[in-house]
Amino acid sequence: MMRRRTVFALIGAAFALAACSGGSGQKQDSTLTTLFTSAKAVYDSWGQPAPQPVVVTRALLDQTPGQVMQAIPDRTGLQDFLRLIAQRRDDGPGVVEVWQSSDNIQFILRDGVLVGTKGLGPDMRSAQAGATLAGFDGQGGGGARLITLARGNDSAQRVEFACDMTQMGRDTIQIVDQRVSTYRMQETCAYGGTTFTNEYWVETSSGRMRKSRQWVSPGFGYIAFERLKN
Repeated sequence: MMRRRTVFALIGAAFALAACSGGSGQKQDSTLTTLFTSAKAVYDSWGQPAPQPVVVTRALLDQTPGQVMQAIPDRTGLQDFLRLIAQRRDDGPGVVEVWQSSDNIQFILRDGVLVGTKGLGPDMRSAQAGATLAGFDGQGGGGARLITLARGNDSAQRVEFACDMTQMGRDTIQIVDQRVSTYRMQETCAYGGTTFTNEYWVETSSGRMRKSRQWVSPGFGYIAFERLKN
């Protein structure tokens, strides 16, 4: 039960707020700001119907302070909104950002590439991103990626995945009310019988990751990220 609760806690705030999305304009306008408070409702039952997603508008984003990332786990299809709580540079490539969900689950991304999670249960403890980021030069490529995965007995397993990066060409995507020109890339990784495929959309004008679908762990699966507001 606790494992199931942790998975659904990522999208906990969306349930309480979805009820507001069909109400008055004032309630709608306050939705995203309210999403940044701790979730009080946790989805405890697999069998209940999913709530309607919050429809993000430019007006909502303009009223929301700071940067905003949308997160949608494949397993549930339910949305949550993440806020940027920390940012730093280190000896590795790019900038490390820590994004936090409405229920205090953290996602660590290096220039948009997922390199760790905290609070999901089946966490990605850490991951290398150098080979992935090197493939963003438009030429493809790939290489080994060391990923440390949490195990059920509070230990961790370090796995070296062999990854290939493929340049999929230019792709124009829709982010709220904006059409964004991107380079789309696909990363396929394998270790023994475990394989996963990540997809990335990097904005051509800024080099910033605007959208991605990335694997977290065997126990959690994939999560889609969309950077709504810089």
